[in-house]
Amino acid sequence: MTTLEKDKKYLIQCYTTDDLVFVKGKGMYLYDETGKSYLDFSGQFSACTLGHGNEELAEALRAQLEKIVSVTSCFATEERAALAEKMVEISPEGLDKVMFGCTGSDANEFALKLAKYYRGGGRIISFRRGFHGSTAGAAAATGKSEMIQEHSAISELLPRGFVHSAPPYCYHCDFGKEPKSCGMQCLKYLEQTMLHEGGDRIAAVISEPIFAAGGVIVPPEGFWKGVRKLCDKYGALLIFDEVVTGIGQTGTMFACQYEEVTPDILVTGKGLTGGYVPGSAVLCRKEIGEAMDQINLHGHTHSCYPMTCRSALKNLEIIERDGLVDNSSATGAYLHQKLNELKEKYDVIKDVRGRGLLQGFEIEGDGREDKYALGQKLYEEMLKNGLITELESRRNLENVVVVMHPALITSRENVDEAVEIIDKSLQSCLK
Repeated sequence: MTTLEKDKKYLIQCYTTDDLVFVKGKGMYLYDETGKSYLDFSGQFSACTLGHGNEELAEALRAQLEKIVSVTSCFATEERAALAEKMVEISPEGLDKVMFGCTGSDANEFALKLAKYYRGGGRIISFRRGFHGSTAGAAAATGKSEMIQEHSAISELLPRGFVHSAPPYCYHCDFGKEPKSCGMQCLKYLEQTMLHEGGDRIAAVISEPIFAAGGVIVPPEGFWKGVRKLCDKYGALLIFDEVVTGIGQTGTMFACQYEEVTPDILVTGKGLTGGYVPGSAVLCRKEIGEAMDQINLHGHTHSCYPMTCRSALKNLEIIERDGLVDNSSATGAYLHQKLNELKEKYDVIKDVRGRGLLQGFEIEGDGREDKYALGQKLYEEMLKNGLITELESRRNLENVVVVMHPALITSRENVDEAVEIIDKSLQSCLK
């Protein structure tokens, strides 16, 4: 029985699994059982910040294995204290308390609990097309209409008190308006939502600064400053979910720093540890964190694990030493430019958007087949040609977007190779 046959026989296939078995990774490439290489422009959901097989990070983890590993969050370690100090150092000013978790989902759960407890209850407002995780609270905040929302047999697992507002999606505006003349209607609608749906109290507004899983939706300039003002006006906390956008992916250490908007609570994960060990973090204002002291409200056996903390510390050390946040900004701008050149060449590419090394392009049908079939065909053709991307394509979301968030080590040569494969794949799909 082959590896793939075993996988399909024994593993619950709750993810769509491509018929590939990867056996090795090095730098920007993954290799399958036949030795074929694939340029990884997914970064494995943006987790793999340093690429695959980074020896310096691997050596740090080997050394940690020899030192100390299995310590729960009940006890302090040098590693978690050092990482806590480092996270406060690199985060926006005013976020002075931190807690570590295992995944982005559980980190968002903790952020929601923080907000609810600190505010004494209240509604949580998020945005349609946003994604915050697969556990109950995080899934309830998710506005992307995942299976748990759609299937009545399991939707009852979702907690109450979550309200979704219209996203700042300029290409596909919920109000049918144009960006230059809309007067930022989505921001006005958010205030209406806060007034009409908030009840007697709003605990928090939660959002990704750039909606990654929703199709790389980049809000218009000034939107987040407007949201910050609304939160202050109505006494709500602002939570930024930077599980995907944080740790340099968008050309600044955190995406919120681009517009100089500081949330009350910031969540990060995925790229925090370089993807070599699961891990996440929640940062918050000092008074919010201190309100939670001695409250046994959240925790996992592997929260604050020394391996997680060591992986994050070494990952951040390498990112800062090698100037990888600046590389994300510069190489991401080059990728954006090259994608726009493809847009000029192919009518099916309707919009290119992103910041840093989080980029995406939206496609429409070519008249012979609808955009959903074309998107799937393009994804499969790119994979066949050796390029790993992600496809955000759901009929109920009405968009088809090829999403890319490669490692922070991505070079211009890697961009050229990726764009050449996209070009070749589009030619094949549109014959």
